[in-house]
Amino acid sequence: MMMLARKRFRRRAAIEPIIGHLKSNYRLKRNFLKGFMGDQINLLMAAAAFNFKKWMRDDFLCLDKIITMTHALINNQGMALYVGPK
Repeated sequence: MMMLARKRFRRRAAIEPIIGHLKSNYRLKRNFLKGFMGDQINLLMAAAAFNFKKWMRDDFLCLDKIITMTHALINNQGMALYVGPK
């Protein structure tokens, strides 16, 4: 019983900072949409924006690493990129 309670607490402790971040940065302090359906739409859009921003950040970091590695390879091997006619 104690292990189950500890597991639930850890999960809750991991989620609460994300909820706080959504409330402060994604306008979840006040809902401008009407009714229960409006609540659901507001939460869904905030969560989608949070996940999309996280995905873009991870993708751009990966892309930046690939570009940096490519430039390092080109510079170390003495090759030049073909840019086209000048």
